[in-house]
Amino acid sequence: MKNEFEKHIDNYLNSLRPCMITDAIRYAMDGGKRFRPRIIFSIMKGLSLDEKLSYDAALALEMIQTYSLIHDDLPAMDNDDMRRGKPSLHKAFREDVAIITGDELLNDAFKVVAQSSSYSPQCKVNIISALGKYAGLDGMVYGQLLDITSDNDSITIDKLKEIQENKTGGLFKISCLIPMYIAGLDKEEYFTNLGKQIGYIFQNQDDLFDLIKSEEEMGKLHSDVKNNKGTALSLYSVDELKKVIDEEFDELYSYLEDAPFDPVYLKELIEALRNR
Repeated sequence: MKNEFEKHIDNYLNSLRPCMITDAIRYAMDGGKRFRPRIIFSIMKGLSLDEKLSYDAALALEMIQTYSLIHDDLPAMDNDDMRRGKPSLHKAFREDVAIITGDELLNDAFKVVAQSSSYSPQCKVNIISALGKYAGLDGMVYGQLLDITSDNDSITIDKLKEIQENKTGGLFKISCLIPMYIAGLDKEEYFTNLGKQIGYIFQNQDDLFDLIKSEEEMGKLHSDVKNNKGTALSLYSVDELKKVIDEEFDELYSYLEDAPFDPVYLKELIEALRNR
């Protein structure tokens, strides 16, 4: 049985004009782990707020996440043929359809927030600004640029951290900021740093899993080696990277001791991340 957020996604999909792009969006959004929305919901509960109030913003973020994966998989980018255990969108449909499907998801994400009845005008401005900022050159897009211009031979620790903070951490920053805006808190530095720390862990784990887990477990192909990508494993051995990840989890738990919300729900999610 689908949970309430999945039903919310279905309602959005059912509202779209019937066409090939809608079919492609439905295909691309199916099967995601919704980890970024789950961060939002965990913090919302820690703030004693109804998580349903965040559904439109969480949907918008998931749409941007999905568009980024569609474009990442394209032949000009990572050239990946598998995503979420099935053919990538450009393989299941067509490359041109995949490009404009990503474009539509990005555009529609802002519309979803703008038309939401759950937020005040100022809250909408805050959420839309965060989406634009941290999914753009102040976040994910800049990180993607660093990623495609760095290779296994040129990567450094500083460049790796910069890629992780922006490419991966950008959307995690949004995940942490959305509940803050809904609650009307003024703790932007705290929540931005929280998202950054989660991003470090998530990307280091992905780099590790790309080597030690099978493609079936990952639901995607091992493309980093094929593309000569600069990753954490360009700089660390497997055992060294596992130690780095453990230290980052410890730092994250320490950071949550000063959280301006009850962190118990987020800690449960972080434990799931630790054991994934």
